[in-house]
Amino acid sequence: MAGECVPCEGPDLKNMGEEELWELINDNRHRISLGVRPCIVIPYLRQARVLTEMDEDEIVSCHNLTNRCMRTSYMLDLLRTQGRNGAVALLESLMIHYPTLYTQVTGRKPSTEPSRFSGLIKYSELTEYLVRAVTGMQRELQEAHREASRMTARCASLESEIGQIMEQEEKSRSLQADNEHMRRHLCSLQREVTKLKDEKCDLYVRYTAAIEEKSAVNKRLHDLNLQVKQEFSTCSLTNHLPQWCIFCICVQLMDQKECLSLQVQQLTLDCNMHKQKITMIHNQLRELQAERDKVLLSRTSAPPFLMRSRPKAIRINGRVLSISFQGGALLSQLAVVGGNKTGVFVHQVTEGSYEQNQKALRMVLEDSTLEEAMWALGQVTGLCHLSLRPRQDDYEALLQQLQSSEISSGDSFYVRVNMSLPAGPNGTLAVSCNDILHVTNTRPAGTEDSWHASQVHPCQLLDLQSGTLPNYYRSNKQNAVRIVSTGRQGRNPLWVSVEDEKTKSDTSAPKSCVTLMPYTLVTPHYPPICRPILLLPTVLGRILDKKLAGWQGFQLCEPGKKYCVGIHCVLPLGLDCVRRLHRAAIFPIIIFISQTARSARKLRSKLQRHGQSEEQLLACSKSEEPLLDKLPCLYHSVASDSWCDQTSLLTSLRTIIWEEQKKIVWVEPDLW
Repeated sequence: MAGECVPCEGPDLKNMGEEELWELINDNRHRISLGVRPCIVIPYLRQARVLTEMDEDEIVSCHNLTNRCMRTSYMLDLLRTQGRNGAVALLESLMIHYPTLYTQVTGRKPSTEPSRFSGLIKYSELTEYLVRAVTGMQRELQEAHREASRMTARCASLESEIGQIMEQEEKSRSLQADNEHMRRHLCSLQREVTKLKDEKCDLYVRYTAAIEEKSAVNKRLHDLNLQVKQEFSTCSLTNHLPQWCIFCICVQLMDQKECLSLQVQQLTLDCNMHKQKITMIHNQLRELQAERDKVLLSRTSAPPFLMRSRPKAIRINGRVLSISFQGGALLSQLAVVGGNKTGVFVHQVTEGSYEQNQKALRMVLEDSTLEEAMWALGQVTGLCHLSLRPRQDDYEALLQQLQSSEISSGDSFYVRVNMSLPAGPNGTLAVSCNDILHVTNTRPAGTEDSWHASQVHPCQLLDLQSGTLPNYYRSNKQNAVRIVSTGRQGRNPLWVSVEDEKTKSDTSAPKSCVTLMPYTLVTPHYPPICRPILLLPTVLGRILDKKLAGWQGFQLCEPGKKYCVGIHCVLPLGLDCVRRLHRAAIFPIIIFISQTARSARKLRSKLQRHGQSEEQLLACSKSEEPLLDKLPCLYHSVASDSWCDQTSLLTSLRTIIWEEQKKIVWVEPDLW
């Protein structure tokens, strides 16, 4: 029938000679090496007496044969020494245990009829072997069915979880949309408030002018009344003016008085109107303030990952002792021990050097290193007020560790190095850009302005080579090779927090800045097996994504597509997605393939096939490479001269992915 592929019956193996049989096997040697497990076919080959017990031990246990393909290939070499019997026995074992592979190799359909076997095994022994093989296959089939049932249930569970995650994602998008709407609404309310305040100010000015004009009119009216009385009095006494003249004057004055009275009434109405308008504006302002407070309240309930800050130390409730010192000689009056991991403790205080409960400068030292605490205390020039929380158990444990030399201080944090320093005298540690260091003492004995730190194993939290290195403030900034951009001017995640009354009232908006940070704080993350893959530059990544997706254990990330657990998801995205993925606790393996004009020429045909050019690839690489150092995590760079064609590049990528998968992911705090 059309559409069906029925394999043609190949030549009868009984009629083929030794060379023909082995030529047939060698033509399919790669397929056999990949598909056959020696432990499955060895029992039949042993029963056919083409392999000995020593051969079996060598195939299964030899240390030089590091994988299954090598063991199968070595088994074929041993069978080749057995001539035609070795070839026939191998093909018969394939017919029993690997019927599909047998058909691919010989072109014949498998059969368990005794006539199809060569007679290397007696009929009774062959029957017994076939019964055992069929029984074993049935057990394997039942186990496969059970495993399929478990996987089906697991898939259903995962699909349910994915559905819930999708619902949560939809809710998150809805919340983000609501938040954006609220933000825009708040901005419009703020503009409206400003407009109303301006209008209110204008009304106050006009109201004041109306009051002043009303007062002036009243004064004028009062003066006119006095003038009229005086003139009438004069006229009646002297009787010098005629009656009609006097009458023209009770008329002019009365007209002026009536006009002024109308002006007074108009001004009174204007004042009342302005009062009503001001009252209305006050009511509107109160309503707007209430609505703005409601919007601000909704913004404070944003997801936690939107608020990134330095981790806070554990606060222990209990009795608090407050003491004050004269800051001019503060460090001579007390001694401190500890660090950011154990907490900073006042170890010794000079008797009579302090007073209790006096107002002074405030310093937050709960999360500081020993170096920060000593530096901060040394900056005080006036009174210093210390609030101490008694933690006797922690203090005694710290002293015991210090006395036993188990630790040298209470400091412990990890940093990423943004510069290169050569090894120096007195045990100075050599470091390179992007090294991860474990700092265990910020004030080691016998050194000044130095830290004691150790290199960290890439795959586990294990300290390696240790030594001293310049601290944050003594590092030579001219050697810095990685520029760190922050969203807050002068923000350094390693600085201690020092406040006084003036700084609390400073609410100026922070500005973005670019600074040379020799070290940045990092925290370790342990993502699950099979991290996503992000290939750069983007132009080349879109070409290689489909190649990687064709590998076993890899899958291209596409909208609306279901994904299996335990595979590498190939991300067809750009650098702008990295921070958003980190916020979702997804840490991709980032691989940047450096480009030159020579390396771009190697990919000319691939680029043209995808509608791209060498110039576009080089431009994309040039624009994306400077952005790599702004990432909050490490990435792997592939040198342009380390591969010769696409095949070698893909082989190199497979090795890199395997190595990066085992490493700890170190992530910097969000400085924006």
